Amino acid sequence: MNCTYHIQNPIILICIAPHKCQCQRKLCVECLYDHGVDIQKHTTPIKKFRDMALKKMKDSKLDDNQELTKQRVAFKALLTQTEQMMKKILDELSQSIKQVYDQIEKVNQSFLNLINENTNLAGSSYTDIEKLVNIVEGTTVIDWSASKNSYMIEVDKTMNWWDQQIKAFIEKSKEEIQWVQSLINEEEDYQMKDDLFEMLTFIQQIDDSLYEKILEILKREKVSDILGFLSKSNHQNFYQSLINQQLNIKEVKKQITKISNVLKNIQDHKFNKDDYSSEIYEKVRQDLIKRMYDNKGIINFFRFLVLITSIDDKFIQCGSNGLSLLVGLKTDLRNQSFENIRIKNTSLIGGNFARGNLSGSEFDNVNICGINLNGAQLLNCKWMNISIHELYKLDGHDGPVSSVCFSPDRKTLASCSGSIYGGVDMSIRLWDVKTGQQKAKLDGHTNGILLVCFSPDGNTLASGSSDKSIRLWDVKTGEQTALFDGHTSTVYSVCFSPDGNTLVSGSNDKSIRFWDVKTGQQKAKLDGHNGYVYSVCFSPDGNTLASGSNDMSIRLWDVNTGYQKAKLDGHTSYVYSVCFSLDGNTLASGSSDKSIRLWDVKTGQQKTKFDGHSNGILSVCFSPDGNTLASGSSDKSIRLWDVKTGQQNTQLEGHTSYVYSVCFSPDGNTLASGSSDKSIRLWDVKTGQQLEGHTSYVYSVCFSLDGNTLALGSSDKSIRLWDIKTGQQKAKLDGHSNWVQSVCFSPDGNTLASCTSDDSIRLWDVKKGKEISSAKKKYKDLIAQFKIPLQQHSHITEASNYITTLLISQSTIFQVQGALVLKGEFINSQGTDLRPLLKSKGSCILEEFKQK
Repeated sequence: MNCTYHIQNPIILICIAPHKCQCQRKLCVECLYDHGVDIQKHTTPIKKFRDMALKKMKDSKLDDNQELTKQRVAFKALLTQTEQMMKKILDELSQSIKQVYDQIEKVNQSFLNLINENTNLAGSSYTDIEKLVNIVEGTTVIDWSASKNSYMIEVDKTMNWWDQQIKAFIEKSKEEIQWVQSLINEEEDYQMKDDLFEMLTFIQQIDDSLYEKILEILKREKVSDILGFLSKSNHQNFYQSLINQQLNIKEVKKQITKISNVLKNIQDHKFNKDDYSSEIYEKVRQDLIKRMYDNKGIINFFRFLVLITSIDDKFIQCGSNGLSLLVGLKTDLRNQSFENIRIKNTSLIGGNFARGNLSGSEFDNVNICGINLNGAQLLNCKWMNISIHELYKLDGHDGPVSSVCFSPDRKTLASCSGSIYGGVDMSIRLWDVKTGQQKAKLDGHTNGILLVCFSPDGNTLASGSSDKSIRLWDVKTGEQTALFDGHTSTVYSVCFSPDGNTLVSGSNDKSIRFWDVKTGQQKAKLDGHNGYVYSVCFSPDGNTLASGSNDMSIRLWDVNTGYQKAKLDGHTSYVYSVCFSLDGNTLASGSSDKSIRLWDVKTGQQKTKFDGHSNGILSVCFSPDGNTLASGSSDKSIRLWDVKTGQQNTQLEGHTSYVYSVCFSPDGNTLASGSSDKSIRLWDVKTGQQLEGHTSYVYSVCFSLDGNTLALGSSDKSIRLWDIKTGQQKAKLDGHSNWVQSVCFSPDGNTLASCTSDDSIRLWDVKKGKEISSAKKKYKDLIAQFKIPLQQHSHITEASNYITTLLISQSTIFQVQGALVLKGEFINSQGTDLRPLLKSKGSCILEEFKQK
């Protein structure tokens, strides 16, 4: 027979792939090229397939009806025997009751036969007269009446008992008949589906209580093969235990069949093989989220899918994708139990698991950036290869952390403390990157230290200080090996040449100086800047030096001749930081004019300008591959920029004050930051997500009376309404021309009042998301009732005793305050233990608590 689509070609193969075959599973040679399946794995020659099918039929012994006939005959015999036994019992019961009734009638008649109106007592026998005397004078009739009544009562009891037994038997028989009927598949055959949403619509009408009962039984029975368990046809007790007021046994069986069919389908679907949170599935994922939104039936199935990962390892990937989609749908996952779930290869960015129970859970290669674990139970968890921006918060310095620098092998991080105004710490600290522990503290400077830099071989550390000196340190021993004096004011910046033989420094004395590392002698002094030299940086080939100054200029110098090669103008304020890309063709600069600029080193022309920070940029650093630029600012944030597109990729929040220094690790996976909040933080920079929200400070918050809506007033002149359950923004109210200092709901929640810094008040219709016109009736009365409440809501108060269960922010922020951690493992993708991070974020490490 020839192919339907290519008539000239014969059909030679059968498709056995687990999908809905577009070629009707009959393939010719040309079909193979369009079909897109593995030929060896998913196709079989037509003759071979025929033999395989015949063998399968033969092995299954479908034509052997011997056992079926035997059981059919046995059941028929049983019914006949039952019928005969029931007839015998009914006959015996009927006969017994008849005998009782007959006996009563006989005795009654015997009394009546003794006398009537026509009886001649003179002719009666002595025996009859004696009986009549006993009846008249004695209790004979009374005694018989009592006996007769007792017989009647006993017979009545027997009848009631029989009635109850028969009704119970009939009811039980009906259940058994219904059970037998439920074995007959009245559903149309389920067709495997490729479209995931189409597959999920098949179970959207499932009774949600069914999932909970099924899980309870699966756990109690210690089931590890869910499909095997659900597909058993003799699970009479199982189905009966699922019956409720809405579902009879037939309906239960039907719904279980639906669940089983979808589980079979999804088990072989790519949803159970691939990571649907990855970039290649982004469009599919967003389409699913859009189509699934508010579909309670599908959402309940996904919850079930997540929970069965703790039972059956065949559903781990689809359960992981399901949890990721629940997070994407902003489903309320707070206060829920996810004990022992197993999740892998997915992203849970921004998920809210506040006060949830994740004890015993196993995560592998999961992105947990920005998730809320406040108050969660994390007992005996095993989380491996975890992706998270913030790795550590290293506390130790007593003053602002002015600079951080990774050693070339990434094993050590150096930090120092100081500021442009001097400092009180005056120390350098070396940290173990993997454990977060302090390895050494280097003392010697007599004033704040503004910058540290490792030599290319990682054996020497250089530091510049407000005490006007430069010092070299042996990293292994922690001993000072050299002291360079020459600058007449604060040394802001130091940098090793690529060969490690030369150290360059920039100073408050407006000069740049070159030092011979081996001899400690000054080799050259470059003058040209008209202000403080804040930053110096060698090009990767060591032939060019870049410098940034508070004279608002950047200068490029020929290292060999000492001559100025170029002057780059463009910034409108101090240039605090300069950094070369790895190829040396691009220079990045950060300025107090709030901008970052990229320059073409060869032409001296500005290539692009990055705007986004709300305050001065204090530090910039290229990633080793040159694709990402990190920036630290006095707006307390760190931002990661795509160098090619100029777009902001990620914003890292956590520091509570100026970010003085940012530095990439040599492998580009970790970013270190130092801040005037006295902390150092390590961030995993592989992934991230930015959420929409206010673009400036939030001055006022107010809940609606029902607690479902939160209103925020901001210095960006807008008001935003947020859904508390989902975390979604419901509306953005624009109209004010100044900062919104206060917001307040009316008691019925239908009206919102807002007040700005110029004391103007506006009223808003909450449902419509529009301003109420002042021309409307009762507007003045509404304004009057809001004046006092607005004054009371004019500022935000904090309650540090309470954990955050829902955070609305421009950026996802990892939260784990008040979480209970016991034993377990929490390891990131680089092998770093995350328990110190959990502790620094406010988690309770129960082992330590027990020791205390």
